[in-house]
Amino acid sequence: SMWKGLNVNCTDSSGYTPLHHAALNGHRDVVLKLLQFEASTNVSDSKGCFPLHLAAWRGDVDIVRILIHHGPSHCRVNQQNHQKETALHCAAQYGHTEVVSVLLQELTDPTMRNSQQETPLDLAALYGRLQVVRMLVTAHPNLMTSHTRRHTSLHLAARNGHHSTVQTLLEAGMDVNCVTENGSALHEAALFGKMDVVRLLLESGIDTNLTDCKGRTALEILREHPAPKSQQITALIQEYMMDEMERRSIVEEPVRKCPIPVPRTSVPSPSASPSLRHKNDAVTSELSKLLHEIKKCRDRDYSFEELCHTISSHSMDSVGSGRTFDNTTEPLSSALAA
Repeated sequence: SMWKGLNVNCTDSSGYTPLHHAALNGHRDVVLKLLQFEASTNVSDSKGCFPLHLAAWRGDVDIVRILIHHGPSHCRVNQQNHQKETALHCAAQYGHTEVVSVLLQELTDPTMRNSQQETPLDLAALYGRLQVVRMLVTAHPNLMTSHTRRHTSLHLAARNGHHSTVQTLLEAGMDVNCVTENGSALHEAALFGKMDVVRLLLESGIDTNLTDCKGRTALEILREHPAPKSQQITALIQEYMMDEMERRSIVEEPVRKCPIPVPRTSVPSPSASPSLRHKNDAVTSELSKLLHEIKKCRDRDYSFEELCHTISSHSMDSVGSGRTFDNTTEPLSSALAA
């Protein structure tokens, strides 16, 4: 047999073993044969990558399973390369959902960070791998509260304009107002010209007054960039802020009372005295006349002063006190017609 006496763990100039090559190129049968002859899954190449990294990077779920379960050596799923990336980092950033699913089932730690302090969720968000993002936040909701001073998954998705990814993260419960040294997700989306994401963040209620480590709001940073795209986003944010101020003023402003008091009347009970019924009838009659005169003023487009004169010509006090009206007082319409 060609396999007898062969050093199956020998390496080339890149540090690749035959198992690395087979895993990278998707040769499932060769992988099985190499493992049968005791090829090690725990030899790293010159970049620190193990065969599992390469299979995950390729998205070959069958070889990933084989490497984990069929080797003579125990494949450690949380092994990191020189960039401190696990196989889950490799699969997540390229959107290989099946591989991500298998690695999660094999208890790969999704909270591990690479040399850029990025988790697999961060990479999936950065590259807009929507299905992977959904898988990770569903399986490990704690990932949404774990972030560094440099970025969050929301910031990375916003920076690259991945609208659906941003929406998914917000719907999953990520804090829209989370701030890093670069500011809020609005800072990221605005600075990189991602209009749709800016609009989504504003509609989600993001605080436009949040600042970066230099104390600048997103609007203040935009004013430093006179490009047309920046001006459009500036106008969008300003419009939102004006609308927000109007909404708050409507909520906070007390209800104003009508300056013209409306007399209150009541229907007299059968037991009321004749004089009381007479007074109420007089009030009702005078109100009818008043409303009729106001209607005439409105139809003929009289001024506010003329309307006030009409109202003052009909005093409810004299009716309420039992005094009769001065019948010599003409309504406004008659006086103007004379």
